[in-house]
Amino acid sequence: MMKISDNVTPKLERIQRELQRLAKMKIHVGIQGAEGRGKSGEGKQGASADLLTIANVHEFGVTIKAKNVKNLAIPISKKSIGKSPRDFPDLFFLQTDDYLYGCIDKKSHESKLSGTPKELKPKDKKPMGKPIRSGKEGDIEFLFILLPSVSIPERSFIRAGYDNNRQAIEDIAAKAIECIVFKGWDAETAANQIGMAIVGMIQLYVNTPSNFKGKGSITKATSNWPDNPLIESGRLRNSITYRIEE
Repeated sequence: MMKISDNVTPKLERIQRELQRLAKMKIHVGIQGAEGRGKSGEGKQGASADLLTIANVHEFGVTIKAKNVKNLAIPISKKSIGKSPRDFPDLFFLQTDDYLYGCIDKKSHESKLSGTPKELKPKDKKPMGKPIRSGKEGDIEFLFILLPSVSIPERSFIRAGYDNNRQAIEDIAAKAIECIVFKGWDAETAANQIGMAIVGMIQLYVNTPSNFKGKGSITKATSNWPDNPLIESGRLRNSITYRIEE
């Protein structure tokens, strides 16, 4: 009597089991407070609170208003990035027709990081009239522009990055399902492949300046990447991760 081996049913059961598990999984992609994985599957720590705030500002836009002071001090020179007017003891304020600037005299300036700036307008320094893009004008070095508020436009990179790659993401998901069926992948492998691919797509979207409203002239003057509004150190882009929730 011939003995018949059933090699098909176990394979079908495995495929069904893994597809059902995959259907119950959620893949979270973005700047996340929880631990995640990068585009190569490497483990990464959750983003810090300040980075989550920066990501939220870019994704949705925001208007920042001065609190407890009359104006925000916006750096317009690389010398003043990460500092406040109080870090320059010989700082004086110069009112032009349009803007109020925090300046130093290049000839008399000495690097001291203490004291309080004096609010005065030297008689021999006339208002320049227009915004200073370079941060320098003659013997005066412009360090800050003082504004009551600053509006940062929406530059969505998570939502827009997903929307612009929706068809490609669907194709990747379909390919992962094929690999479960024909190559023996399990649900975790499929989900990880999908997650890594989406992270790579979003990072590429961030790397493309034409996808976003450009930086303003003030920001460009102090930026290492003047043409890309979401790239300065690469920290935001490199913090995009995926996380699988079963």
